[in-house]
This record gives sequence, C-alpha cells and structure tokens, in this order.
Amino acid sequence: MRPDAHKVLIYATWRDRVLVFDEPDFPDVDLQVPGGTMEPGESPEAAAFREFVEETGLAPPSALLPLKTQDYHFTKNGRQICHRRHYFHAPLAGEQKETWLHLEMTPDSGGPPIRFRFFWLSQSEATNRLGYGMQGGLDLLKSSSPLPLGER
Repeated sequence: MRPDAHKVLIYATWRDRVLVFDEPDFPDVDLQVPGGTMEPGESPEAAAFREFVEETGLAPPSALLPLKTQDYHFTKNGRQICHRRHYFHAPLAGEQKETWLHLEMTPDSGGPPIRFRFFWLSQSEATNRLGYGMQGGLDLLKSSSPLPLGER
C-alpha cells in the first residue's frame, strides 16, 4: 500500500523518561509524542527537527537519531489509511521542566492554535498509555542508548 502521508515521531528522553503530551482542551484525544507531517520535498530529519521545535518549544539536540521507518495502517471514516512513520530519538541533557504548556501554532488540520500539555513518563508507562500506535518504536530506545549530548 502506498503511504497516504509521511510522518515523523520523536521520542525525546531525559533521565530515563519519555516526553509525552495531551491536549487539555480535547480530553478525548489520546496521549502522544511530538511529531507531525513531512512537507513536500522535506527530509525526515528536517521534518523531525522542525516538528520538535514547533510542538514543544524546546531546542532539540543538534542531531536527532533515526530509529526506524515503519508503515502504520488504520481505518478512518471507513477508509484504509497508511502513514509511513519515521521514528527519531532526541536525547536531552541538562535541566528540563517537569511539565509545561505550549501552543502548536501550525496544526495539521489548519485552524487555531492547539494547547499541548507536556510531561514525562517512564518508558513502560509510555508504552502502555500512548495512543495511535505511537509506542511502535519505543523498544528501540533501550538498544540504541546513546549518551546525552554533553557526553558524546
């Protein structure tokens, strides 16, 4: 099946925890990790960097580490959809906030900004709580185990 869209997902980690967010104004939306849709002609790496900054307001490490590419299939409004997902790891160092709010100014759906509430979960909690199949690359974090940016 040819992908309907190319997406990037970023697993930001800090102190053995994974960054996740919910949407306080839309409580029915599942827990997610930062990510979004690649723009035409954009590389997965450039899209991951852009989406991370847009969604979190954080400065990512200078290089996001590619983990894998995988197709994710789902049904929406009776139609089969395929998203080709490019997973990345963003190991964060230094001090980070425990939780914060950030506005996504350019949501995929268009329209007004969306409020995201960010916080950290253990990898096992993230595996159990993430929605939309977003836990699909978490198992690779243990095997990749890169050093924090300041220790490379």
